[in-house]
Amino acid sequence: MRCTSIMLIAGTAMTVGSPLSAQETRPEEIIVTSSALRESALEIAQPAMVLSGDDLRRKIAGSIGETIATQLGVNATYFGPTASRPVIRGLAGDRVLMLQDGVSALDVSSLSQDHAVAIESVLADQIEILRGPATLLFGSGAVGGVVNVLDGRIPTEFSDSADRTAFELRGDSGSDERTAVGRLDLGGQSVRLHVDGFTRKTNDLEIPGYAFSAAERAEHLTSEPDEQFAQDVLDNSASETQGGAVGLSRGSADGFVGLSLSRYDTQYGIPAAHEEHAAEGESEHDEEEEHDHAGVSIDMRQDRYDLKAERALAVAGFERVRVRGSYNDYEHRELEGDEVGTRFEQQGLDVRINLDHAELAHWRGTLGVQYVEIDFSAEGAEAFVPPARTEQLALFLFEKREIGDFVVELGARGEKQTIQADSVLIASDYDETAVSVSAGTVWDFAESYSAALNLTRSQRHPQSAELYANGGHLAIGRFEIGDASLNKETASTMDLTLHRHADAGVHWSVSAFYNDFIDYIYAADTGEVIDELPLFEHTQADAEFYGFEGEITIPLYEHGTNHFEMRLASDYVRGRLKEGSDLPQIPPWRYGVELHYESGPLHVGVETYFHDDQNRIASNERATDGYTMLDADVSYRIAFDRATMLIFLRGSNLLDEEARRHTSPLKEIAPLPGRSAVMGVRVEM
Repeated sequence: MRCTSIMLIAGTAMTVGSPLSAQETRPEEIIVTSSALRESALEIAQPAMVLSGDDLRRKIAGSIGETIATQLGVNATYFGPTASRPVIRGLAGDRVLMLQDGVSALDVSSLSQDHAVAIESVLADQIEILRGPATLLFGSGAVGGVVNVLDGRIPTEFSDSADRTAFELRGDSGSDERTAVGRLDLGGQSVRLHVDGFTRKTNDLEIPGYAFSAAERAEHLTSEPDEQFAQDVLDNSASETQGGAVGLSRGSADGFVGLSLSRYDTQYGIPAAHEEHAAEGESEHDEEEEHDHAGVSIDMRQDRYDLKAERALAVAGFERVRVRGSYNDYEHRELEGDEVGTRFEQQGLDVRINLDHAELAHWRGTLGVQYVEIDFSAEGAEAFVPPARTEQLALFLFEKREIGDFVVELGARGEKQTIQADSVLIASDYDETAVSVSAGTVWDFAESYSAALNLTRSQRHPQSAELYANGGHLAIGRFEIGDASLNKETASTMDLTLHRHADAGVHWSVSAFYNDFIDYIYAADTGEVIDELPLFEHTQADAEFYGFEGEITIPLYEHGTNHFEMRLASDYVRGRLKEGSDLPQIPPWRYGVELHYESGPLHVGVETYFHDDQNRIASNERATDGYTMLDADVSYRIAFDRATMLIFLRGSNLLDEEARRHTSPLKEIAPLPGRSAVMGVRVEM
């Protein structure tokens, strides 16, 4: 039935018109808009990747985390297919900043990992990933990196040739996904309009074998010998999501100003909060009734208002002013069956103004100011964090200069943050200033070869959950306690990257990094139990992270439009406390091989990645077995008079392996999907 629904989706799409489409471009040639001066990946000292074009369309999943989880240095948490947040070089949560066209997502996914990121991957034109500290432009939280999703909701290109119509249908056999997406861009040389919308519905996810791991089943059987466990399906993992946006811009040769209004609406189940087993002897009716009332789901809604403006200047050496702002009205309800258990609300404002200056004493750069204000509140049984108001005011500066074969980058940021918590149990508010500085260089030491070195000293403020949490968090399955006396954490980072980037032949890149943390903040499993939940306490200690990422692409055959190449890739990170013990949820070593064949409009790819065992574990944490992921994809682009059609098919986990991601707090009860196929059609014109 699930395969039939996918074929119906594809068949319907085949009757629609068609699209424009660009040739796939190597990431280093694409502008990284989240870099300070909007340059390509090879022109900046910080390691950066860009996912776009047909490659992005083939990799899109039900969440941003799953969409980019296979990129070098990137993993993801996993709370089911909808709630999955990126993990960069072992750092997660608030340390990885999620941006929508350069401005914070302003949701609560960084506060609690089980909450979905309110950015839709299927609408993305381009996804940018900055690995390593990106605190200078975006805030003290971005000590791990930045993921910036560009969706074009505010038009910035003013020409008749920018008119665009796109329609996409896709389905996934593993979750019975049905997704439809539409987009329209039109206007003239002074006014442009953008409209988009999407809808997606999934059923409970198919998995190989049991939802509970062997260790988890054994632990349960010790206390309940007759217990039966669910298998083949991850209960309470279904979802229904929809959203859309309207954007309008007015521009001229001197600049533009644009506004957009968008909504994101989703309801999805949390596997951790569902009873995944039924006692022997229960009737089928009893099991159905338990499924209806025991499952916990999240009903989320976000209304977002965005502003983007640029204008050329000729004042006191400044050549351009850029303004980017967003206001967010966010709410989600945690439903226990049909009852509202907890209600979370958040209003957020993020405004950043940049002044780009012309070359001054051989330096060019930008200086700016950023203001962030977040009002958060939670009411109900799972309100484990008290209401709080967070304000940030920051000044930042970035400068760049070319000296022979070297490009030198310098930057600094000062950020004052206050958190006022609304609770009689909290004696004092948080009020501190974080200072971050960086220095980097890019050296073109030979033709087609370059080296980049980036040194950063960054400081991160603790967030309200780390300071003030005090209660049971059912969706993540633990009781959390914060510490209002936590200090800022300080990270000193060194990052070295070597590239070979010729127009033809072998391409390779290797990066090595070291992060030295003072007062690193983390949630420690104490081994104690409160209200039948394991007790986690937020604490801090000195820590270090180090590792590497490497890839090499080797042409095997080239003739005309026929290209056959092999890519080898690997990444590794080690995270531990200075006193010797390991930190929790650190991804294991990963390595793999990919084969890609292109012949004109045809693309065929096969890739297999091995994820090693993770035996370097924190106190009270279980080891995770390794697994191998085998995927394959094929796509074909058909050109018409004024349009093109992309037909794509991707098979995932073709070996049907039981795979549990060590970075997921739910790894013992929520494995990754089993064997599945994604099929879709995208039409652009």
